[in-house]
Amino acid sequence: MESTGPAKERRIYQFRVELPPISPAIWRRIRVWEDYTLGQLHRVLQVTMGWENYHLYEFRIDGDMYRDPHPENEREILNAKAAKLRGVLGGAGTEFEYLYDFGDGWRHNIVLESIVSPEPGELCPRCVGGERSCPPEDVGGPYGYEEYLHAMANPKHGRHKEMMEWRGPFDPEAFSIEKVNETLEKKFRPRRKPTAREESRKRLTLSPEEREVLQRVLSGAEFRENKPIRIKPGEKVPLGLTERERELILKYTSADEDLTNRLRLEPMKHGLTIFGFSLDELEELAGFVAAEANHARSKKLEKGLDELCDRIQATLDRYTDDATIN
Repeated sequence: MESTGPAKERRIYQFRVELPPISPAIWRRIRVWEDYTLGQLHRVLQVTMGWENYHLYEFRIDGDMYRDPHPENEREILNAKAAKLRGVLGGAGTEFEYLYDFGDGWRHNIVLESIVSPEPGELCPRCVGGERSCPPEDVGGPYGYEEYLHAMANPKHGRHKEMMEWRGPFDPEAFSIEKVNETLEKKFRPRRKPTAREESRKRLTLSPEEREVLQRVLSGAEFRENKPIRIKPGEKVPLGLTERERELILKYTSADEDLTNRLRLEPMKHGLTIFGFSLDELEELAGFVAAEANHARSKKLEKGLDELCDRIQATLDRYTDDATIN
């Protein structure tokens, strides 16, 4: 009988990322798992570079284009969320592009420097090097950024006051690898997968007060109460989602897996499926939905995302974990 041998070791891909044509260079060195998708690499790049995930993105590899799936009139675009690194990249030395914000046109040059085995207990993804601050969002691309730096450096510049009021002080040399890795660990740290029973309890075990408030939020009715319902920090609040709304989040947003995994459960056959989210999680989810609504490829999709975002915000407005509110 032929031996199957040991399980294949999960390897790490190390990349160097640079943002041309800015000089001195803005660059990062990152390490991610080989089975990450391009969609996950996009999320890592947003954190490590310092972007805020406001805009669309695209990877360009060997003449192919990868983005989040938008099937309308984009048959030539490949699904970044289904393309794993080890499947689309060659060996060490492979070069490709990451385009972020089609308006400002930030083109990142990426080189796969090495493919290595992890050290015992090594955390991943990880930033292991880098220099200089990321440009502000919506600054106008490389040439707009150059003008922005001139204005910020010279108090007598005609646009200095305008730029200061727009973003406040800015240090182009600032970069904290410690803060980047803290954020990566928070967003990507492994979690034990809840059992179906645990998730079911989170969805369905609601107090009568929570159920009543949820139904009134969903109906759009006016509230008689003048005060938000106080909860403990981190406590879950109910959010009911239709099957279509679950689909909007899972298919069209780049929300983190710690937000979306709970939505992949078998939905109720009729009406709403109720999920539990903390206020911080709801704020993060609303941000992902709003960002996608701003770049929706159709009016119908934009309307659906806007309505979903409004309803998430309405739920947020009904609760507080601030102990200072009387």
